[in-house]
This record gives sequence, C-alpha cells and structure tokens, in this order.
Amino acid sequence: MLNDTVTQVLDKAGQFSNDFKSALEPQLHVEIYKNKQIIHAAGQVETNLYLIESGFARSYYYDRKGTEHTVRFWTSGDLIFSYEGYYKVPSFYYTEFMDISHAIAFSYADLIDLQKKFPEMSVLTKHMLLKNHKEEYERQNILTLPANERYERLLEHNHTIFKRSPAKFIASYLNMSRETLARLMGKQ
Repeated sequence: MLNDTVTQVLDKAGQFSNDFKSALEPQLHVEIYKNKQIIHAAGQVETNLYLIESGFARSYYYDRKGTEHTVRFWTSGDLIFSYEGYYKVPSFYYTEFMDISHAIAFSYADLIDLQKKFPEMSVLTKHMLLKNHKEEYERQNILTLPANERYERLLEHNHTIFKRSPAKFIASYLNMSRETLARLMGKQ
C-alpha cells in the first residue's frame, strides 16, 4: 500500500487506477540520508527523483570563481525533480540533504518504463514538470524584486527555511549579501 506522502502527491496530480498504483509501489524505495549528504553532484547524470517525507535539502552550484550559489530549497512533502535527470543529461547542480532526512526514491528509468506501460503516468509526469516549472518561474520572479521584497516574499511563503538553513545559504538564495540579510532580519 502506498504511504500517505505518495498518496497526497497522486491526489494532487489526478486520478490513477489501482493497477497503476500497484505497479508504482514496488518502484518506490524509502531511503535515509545523513546531514550534509550529497545525493547529486554536478557533472553526473541524476538517476532518481525524491519525495521528501521528512527533512530538508538544497541545490547549489559553483560559479567560475568558485563561489557557491544556492538555487533551491526543499522541505517535507516536496519533490526533488530535475529536468537533467529526466532527460538523462549531466546535472549542473549539487543536491544535498542538510539534516537527517527520509525520502522516497523513484528512478527516472522506472518513471520512463511506467510511462510506456501506463498512459496515466504521463499525467503524473506532466504534473511534476509543471510544478517544477512553476517553482523555477517563481524563483526567477523573486530575483527581479528589491532585496527587502525578496526577503519578505521568502519569509511569507517559506518561513521554515529561516529555521533550518544557515544564513549564508539563504542570502545566496536571495541573491544578497549576508550583511543585507542580517539587516533585513534585524528589522523583524
């Protein structure tokens, strides 16, 4: 039987047959990750997507000067999905769990295989692609705002990040200096 976290994702994506759910279940694997455990490294092809049951993760990259830039955070209930993994091309990003985390792993190969057997898998895949696209769109939009509005938007939409992530990663995500972030946090 599918666990509650998976059932919630399926319910948000659409209606799925019992045959599909039965075929999906054995492809899902619960995994436990350590604090600061990297699950994807830049330059490698990602093999799995992950549904976080509990925990916290982020994606980041290094620019040509070696500066680290955080581009994404994930918390419980979020799906770590990448276009690079889906299309089997090397990733530009590192993805790491930032504390002890439980995640359900599902391989991109199994996803493609289920798409061939069950047309309804395309509905779930489309849901994941659109959700990922929406999150990337929102990220691009937030970066067009002044620093104080970027901070306020993140605080409003995902305040738990401030409790779970070091300030340097939040500042990087918001594309501002740590000093600017500290000043904005001090005003609260």
